[in-house]
Amino acid sequence: MRWLGTGRGRFWLAVFLALLLALPARADDTPAAASPQPAPSTVETQPSAEPQPAEAAANQIGRSIFVVNDVDGKSGEAAPQRIAVNDDIVFDEDITTGAEAKTVLEFRDGSTFEMGPDAVVRIDAFIFNPEESTSRKSVQVSRGVFRYVGGYLASNQETKIATPSGSLGIRGSVAAGIVDPDVPDFLYVGDGAATFTNQAGSAELQPGNAIAVPSPSTPPMAPAAMPPAVAAQALQMIERHLPPRQALQKRPPADEAWLHRAGAANLVPGSVQQEHAAAMARGRPLPTVARRGSLAGELGLLVEAHRLNLFAGRQTARTSEQTAFLTRAARENPNAPAAMRRFIGDARVLHTASMNAGTALVLRGVGRAAPAAETLRRVTAASVRANPGAAALINRHTAEALQHRAPPEHGRLNARTPPEHRERENLKPQARTPKPPQAKKPPPKELPKKEPPKKVPPKKKKDEKKEEPPR
Repeated sequence: MRWLGTGRGRFWLAVFLALLLALPARADDTPAAASPQPAPSTVETQPSAEPQPAEAAANQIGRSIFVVNDVDGKSGEAAPQRIAVNDDIVFDEDITTGAEAKTVLEFRDGSTFEMGPDAVVRIDAFIFNPEESTSRKSVQVSRGVFRYVGGYLASNQETKIATPSGSLGIRGSVAAGIVDPDVPDFLYVGDGAATFTNQAGSAELQPGNAIAVPSPSTPPMAPAAMPPAVAAQALQMIERHLPPRQALQKRPPADEAWLHRAGAANLVPGSVQQEHAAAMARGRPLPTVARRGSLAGELGLLVEAHRLNLFAGRQTARTSEQTAFLTRAARENPNAPAAMRRFIGDARVLHTASMNAGTALVLRGVGRAAPAAETLRRVTAASVRANPGAAALINRHTAEALQHRAPPEHGRLNARTPPEHRERENLKPQARTPKPPQAKKPPPKELPKKEPPKKVPPKKKKDEKKEEPPR
């Protein structure tokens, strides 16, 4: 170690100590390769791709299942957007159709609303929860030809269709109408029942009834006073302007994402849906569209009856001119009563098919969105309570919905008739109680075997001769 006392030794010692001090500093400055810095989290900054159930309940109310030509949707102050098949229809959206356009909207409960050309419609309210068996909707029609067909049957349901002359409150059923500034509002109920109300009074409508109301201050006429020839001509014109029947019979299937969103929205409590709908209501006037024509040219009898003041309520007697018109209309349209009966039958067929389609749609959506199979069981029970005649159909759709759930969920639900309806349907209970163990019976005593009777050879008759052998 004497070399440390020399100048060269002291130099190399200083270099060695400097290197030792530099190594820790260099290690601190160099990041370790095995532990990289974590990337900043984007969970809080990125919006969720799926809307929350409450938001879905307030926004998404249905979809478009049939579109021909120019159909536009306008939500709030946003610019109108062209609607295509399977597009979402949202709350408080204004739907307008062009001169040659037609469309069919399907609500989350499977009910449908058909629109003809030059129509303007707004969905004012939509509250639906199958577990609570509640369905309420409100639609404004400021112009055009329309038809509403009920879907999923709920215990507490009501649909209101507002026109410039009043409001039609529908209970289930099928309703159609004409709204045009050149003719009185024409309203028809094909199935179910409805009540029309305006500033001057109200009128009850049963299946096959029709009324025409000139203004909101005109007392509603009695449905029995509507001439069959006038109503038949108006209904035939509605059929020509609405989409074909195949649009309802062959609905395009909803994709999995839409079913999940609709099912989640349907499970939101009705009170929460009501609160969100009230918060989003804007109260703006309906849009005005340029007039491209009038329906009066196809409704000659309706126009003439209006000119003769036949649609004013509280009339006690007919004038001679009114009587002459009624006689001529009946003579020139002898098939009108038969046509009205046919319209009633067609409406029942439409309603039955729509209820079946709506039941399948609702149960499929709930089956995909329900957090547990127990929720689907409660919805199934509520569906059967509201519509016991369709119990078999409801159970079948429930079983199909279960196929799309995870395997552990399959064993949690018995998709048969709920217990409270088994007695009414004379069905045996599903849960069978085990029988109590029965005491073993002693084995039966063996009986002595009987010997078979001996065969006795038959006796020969005396007169029988023995055959002699040949010689």
